[in-house]
Amino acid sequence: MKKFTTWKISASALSIIMILSMFFSTGVFAAAGQTETTSTGNNSIETSSSGEIGVQYRGHIENYGDTPSSIGPNLNYLTGPDELGTRGQSLRLEGVAIKLTGDVPAGASITYQVHVQDKGWMDPVKDGVFTGTTAQSLRIEAIKINLEGLSGYDVYYRGHVQDKGDVPSTNGDWTWVKNGAELGTTGESLRLEALEIKIVKTNNYVALGDSIAYGMSAAPGSDYADLFYNNLSSISGNEDISLVNQGIPGEKSSGLLYQLQNDPTTIKALGKASTVSISIGSNNLLSPVITTLATAFNLDPTSENFATELAAALADPNNQATIAAAMPELQTNLAAGAQQFTADWPKIIGTIKTLAPQANIYVSTLYDPISSQDPLYQVFDPIIQGINGVIMTPDSGYKVADVYTAFKSYQGVDPLVNFNWYTGNLDPHPTTLGHSVIYQCLLNSQTY
Repeated sequence: MKKFTTWKISASALSIIMILSMFFSTGVFAAAGQTETTSTGNNSIETSSSGEIGVQYRGHIENYGDTPSSIGPNLNYLTGPDELGTRGQSLRLEGVAIKLTGDVPAGASITYQVHVQDKGWMDPVKDGVFTGTTAQSLRIEAIKINLEGLSGYDVYYRGHVQDKGDVPSTNGDWTWVKNGAELGTTGESLRLEALEIKIVKTNNYVALGDSIAYGMSAAPGSDYADLFYNNLSSISGNEDISLVNQGIPGEKSSGLLYQLQNDPTTIKALGKASTVSISIGSNNLLSPVITTLATAFNLDPTSENFATELAAALADPNNQATIAAAMPELQTNLAAGAQQFTADWPKIIGTIKTLAPQANIYVSTLYDPISSQDPLYQVFDPIIQGINGVIMTPDSGYKVADVYTAFKSYQGVDPLVNFNWYTGNLDPHPTTLGHSVIYQCLLNSQTY
């Protein structure tokens, strides 16, 4: 019996070291991982749909006057992205008026500003107000166009410039600028001859959560968020979808809630999101381990030597009694971490639904990196399942990817989790294959 107890404590110590390795490997990347992958090729932009919001415009062109011409009091407009202006005629565009069409929400506007020969940048105007000149023979040289109060949309524009041809150009292809970027020239005395404008409904896939969402331990481009993004972008209508990875290594549920309420980048990304995935909760259980063991061995968890000092303390046979004495407090602190998740979770989901009301939300359950043969399995697994029970609350209005069950029932040879103390690998993050299984869970998710 005494021999069994000694082995149990030793195995527990190894498990704790394994869990700590998650903390220290993620701590290297404690800053937010904000990766954006955007499809910006000319073809994808061209085939995008402007949805229910559109744009119309008219202008004043040398020798042609107001274009398109109107009969009577009603003005005629071109509908984006039809071309306003001329080519091959050496005629200047002298003035423009631009307005939004469709189901435009209250407070939304399209603003625009032109740079005019001899006048420089004129004051910005918006919503159909004419800017530029007439009867002065002055060319527009550049233009900036932007949207205000219209979350979920971008304004794209391009043109034809004297001596330069179609602008902007990337690798010989005529492309676009967007959202307030300058189109044209200043200081070169070159006229803007033609202009095309369109409104594109933005389409973000936002990945939220911790180091797993961040993609840690997967081969580059093979983490679950990238795999899910590739699948989404292959769907017709998603050609312009962007991946915005806001995963933060070490993030707990309270940190994610704070991020959702206060981080401008996250808030903006969610405002344009059609898809959101969430992986959170593991660090709610990791932090109590750090706190408990730091206290038990009188160590400073903020010290750069903390990992080395703690590993030495856990390996010392004389400290087995200290480890055993810390177990009740560890269980209490783990329960507190789970309770914090339970309190944060409805606020997290409620905030995401407010920021991204049209988005499909996918939530991954927590997997258990500890083997069922490990003595600490009986400590951690019930708490992990408790958090998963909160995630799988009926009628929650999101899709659940049951990663816990997929990892637990896996019968393959290649590991889903890196941790294996027989080989000395103490990283509990998913392997590349593990990320692939999480991705498959997202594809097979069920609505709760």
